[in-house]
Amino acid sequence: MGRKLVLAFSFFVLIVFLLSSAPISQGAQGYSPNQSRAAAQASVLPTSEVQVTRVPSQPTPDPGARTFPETGFSVPSVFIKFWDSKGGLSVFGYPISEARQEKSDIDGKTYMVQYFERNRFEHHPEFAGTNNEVLLGLLGVELTQGRDFPTVAPFTSTATKIYVPETKHSLAEPFLSYWNKNGGLAIFGYPISEPFQEKSETDGKTYMVQYFQRNRFEFHPENQAPYDVLLGLLGKDYMEMQALLTVWGTPIPGALPIAKPIWKPVKPAAGGEFLKGPHVGDGMNTQMYYQDKDRILRLLDGLEFKWITQQVEWKETENPKGAYHFAELDRVVDAAQRHNMKIMLAVVKGPEWATGGGHGFPKDPKDLEDFMAGLAAHYKGRVGAYMIWNEQNLTGESGRIDPGFYVELLKAGYRGVKRSDASAIVISGALSPTGITDPKGERGGGGQMGVMNDVEYLEAMYKYNNGEMRAYADVIGTHPYGFNNPPETKWPDNPNLDERFPFNAGKGKRDFFNLHNSFYFRRIEDQRAIVEKYGDGQKQMWVTEYGWCSDMREGGYEECLFNTPDQQGQYIVRAMQYAKKYYPWMGVMFIWNLNFSTFQEWYTGPSHYSILNPDWSPRPAYRIIKDRPRD
Repeated sequence: MGRKLVLAFSFFVLIVFLLSSAPISQGAQGYSPNQSRAAAQASVLPTSEVQVTRVPSQPTPDPGARTFPETGFSVPSVFIKFWDSKGGLSVFGYPISEARQEKSDIDGKTYMVQYFERNRFEHHPEFAGTNNEVLLGLLGVELTQGRDFPTVAPFTSTATKIYVPETKHSLAEPFLSYWNKNGGLAIFGYPISEPFQEKSETDGKTYMVQYFQRNRFEFHPENQAPYDVLLGLLGKDYMEMQALLTVWGTPIPGALPIAKPIWKPVKPAAGGEFLKGPHVGDGMNTQMYYQDKDRILRLLDGLEFKWITQQVEWKETENPKGAYHFAELDRVVDAAQRHNMKIMLAVVKGPEWATGGGHGFPKDPKDLEDFMAGLAAHYKGRVGAYMIWNEQNLTGESGRIDPGFYVELLKAGYRGVKRSDASAIVISGALSPTGITDPKGERGGGGQMGVMNDVEYLEAMYKYNNGEMRAYADVIGTHPYGFNNPPETKWPDNPNLDERFPFNAGKGKRDFFNLHNSFYFRRIEDQRAIVEKYGDGQKQMWVTEYGWCSDMREGGYEECLFNTPDQQGQYIVRAMQYAKKYYPWMGVMFIWNLNFSTFQEWYTGPSHYSILNPDWSPRPAYRIIKDRPRD
């Protein structure tokens, strides 16, 4: 396979440099027909994985090298000749890295490369003495992975607008003349999008842009020609994307490998950078409404926990619109402050005046924005974090399975919080493990709650509107419940095949919530891979619910039927330890839960996860957590 790609590349570069001296015109239709965008991407060499390995000092000086004081980097002679002859500063920009060795993802070979503001130079000594000795990286392709650019139907090319069958895109003014005059195919590659409007991260303004295999053209009508067409800083963008691979330090032996990002990171819509700490803070889910708050908090003081979370039902807190009912929540927040406890509020259950019926998502995201603004203003400086909804991949929580609409709600909630309290942390709604996707609830004959696989839902959130959700969440929330599986186990790499589990003859395995990774604590790793893939790897994840339960009664709750009371606590502590060892990006982990057993019927859904008995006495899990090793 590698040899075929190299041969294909050799043939292609020969064509490229034969054609690059002439502008594309109506004759462009003479190129190989029906070449798809994917084929065009594969036909030109080297997407590379960045390995920050400096080139060893050369035994003899390179008299043709040039150092740029603007950035402090020196460019070897083989690259500076290309830089000078192919457009220099206006086309490539300044060097922004040293010349270094990188391994190609395509042929496995190592090449000397150097990054400039607008591209990557690649040295191919096998083509020494030819026009192909220095080639340019396909950064336009690499930085738009996962983006869907609609193609156009074939048309007859003219002098001012041409059809490019290789990628099924067109090229016209104001970009065609610039493309022809400044190197054409060899320097910029084929167009891989049509012109469209895109917001600049540099100045926040919107410009007409068009992506090519090796760059992005930007039209700036405010500038006089020839400066009305500018090139994107794709070399800089690509280096930012690769920096995500080490944003949390050097790789940890035995930890999940970092997923290679396909998108570069974004800046938060409010503030300068995303949250970096705390690392694996200890938190607890509590229900303090109309409970003995100081008694609850004294029990948490005994565990030396620093965070609590409290769900806030929007329907009970704002009704009608603009009329807030904060009295009981005030008492909760005041009690937390008395005990020096930080608090996260999880907002759930929309009011009927906003939903039109039921307690799922509101019809208009602006209603949520207004509520979050009012909530954050009231508790400014007293509440540390807000989670925007909870388990929205279940219709029982959201009323509808719609990842794109949830992103609109997340954006609205984020804007509302930041408008009133810029320092507060905003967390995306944590998704529930389901093991299946059934948005209409048709399984088992129908009438079931609609659900969507958590990983699929999360990826759909990132794909919506080219990943704009990344700017509207400081932290990614998650609910990795372990069911009957120890925290270190994981399907399929290290499954839990407990001999007590029922045997499934059809599958030939012990089968009890253990043959799908949704039901393991390490499900968080699958979600994390999505976060990293879409350029969000600089963010923390917070586990806003996790835990194990114990219900060994005959006919007890299936998710904890095989966990002893001691194992409930042991698994929680081991999950804390596992996260501290292998998850440098982990933030606060909130155990589900402390005290639901004290006011709900024993062995109901929430109460069998509690670490207190109905009479407030500690279950074994409480004592085990209290005696956990401290760092």
